[in-house]
Amino acid sequence: MKEKVSKMVGKMVALNDSSFRSFLALPKTQWVSNLLLFIVGLGYGAISIASNASYIASFDSAVLQNFFVPAIFLLFGLLMAFITKIGLALLLWAGAKAFGGKGLLRDINQSAPVALLPGLLGAPYLVGAGNGHPLVYVLLVIGIVWMYLVSVKIIKTTQNFTSAKAYLAALAAFAFLASVYYLIIPPA
Repeated sequence: MKEKVSKMVGKMVALNDSSFRSFLALPKTQWVSNLLLFIVGLGYGAISIASNASYIASFDSAVLQNFFVPAIFLLFGLLMAFITKIGLALLLWAGAKAFGGKGLLRDINQSAPVALLPGLLGAPYLVGAGNGHPLVYVLLVIGIVWMYLVSVKIIKTTQNFTSAKAYLAALAAFAFLASVYYLIIPPA
């Protein structure tokens, strides 16, 4: 079962339409969704730890350096992943509703962690790692585009939309997200 589920998630990240339907039909969809969210949260936390290594090393206590401070970064990574999943699910649901979608928010919410997996490519940019290295920007763009494409598949599957309608609904959600991000963190 584990191998089947991991292959299914891999196919979802690789944008296979039928895998999204199969995922939502699993008896343990919520459990798998939560596991994916946990993995994404650990990824966010690990990237934060790596980008703040000099800060963590500045503590005098070995217990703080090796356990407490990294644990705090991991906890905040998990929290960030949870908040991002809720926000993405609500935005995708609202974008789908704007185009007449009748699917359930629950289905989008359960599928959202799959869209966050490629988003890990953009995490180095978000935590300030790489000091403006061009590779960080390339990874960010790849991560955003890949998240968008996975989000299109999620909307297409959960709302029974045509491809064109799913692309437009996901675009509306991402445009709203970009405008909010711009308002909160304007360019320097």
